[in-house]
Amino acid sequence: MNDSKLYSLLAFAGASPFLAGALLQLAGIEALGPFGAVDELAASYGLAIVCFLAGTHWATFLYRQSETPFNLLIWSNVVFLVVWFGFVLAGTAWALSAQLVALLALLFVDSRLLRAGLITRDYFRVRSVATSLAAISIPAIVLTG
Repeated sequence: MNDSKLYSLLAFAGASPFLAGALLQLAGIEALGPFGAVDELAASYGLAIVCFLAGTHWATFLYRQSETPFNLLIWSNVVFLVVWFGFVLAGTAWALSAQLVALLALLFVDSRLLRAGLITRDYFRVRSVATSLAAISIPAIVLTG
């Protein structure tokens, strides 16, 4: 499997739980038996996704520090910490809202990495579509939860 197919598969697989959460909530299903409330599952999952995306920015910075447009270690830590504090200290709706903002902020970082030639246009396109799916799904989860 080539890199393009692999990251496309991973990105869409990564966005699908947000979409599933939104569809479940819209269908009136608020909990999944022993797993818990759909919105809480989405918030837990979103925390992991933001952590993963921030980690990819760490890797980019560590391997190509001289080429990055700004310090990705600091930027991604700030984004992740805001999301983590929102998850720990605020309610589920606020945690998901912080994650939505974080996903968009991390996509903005990727746009800067694209302009710097550190990621490919195809990778950015896939990230944009996956982020768009999450960005549509998260408000649906929050508003129907």
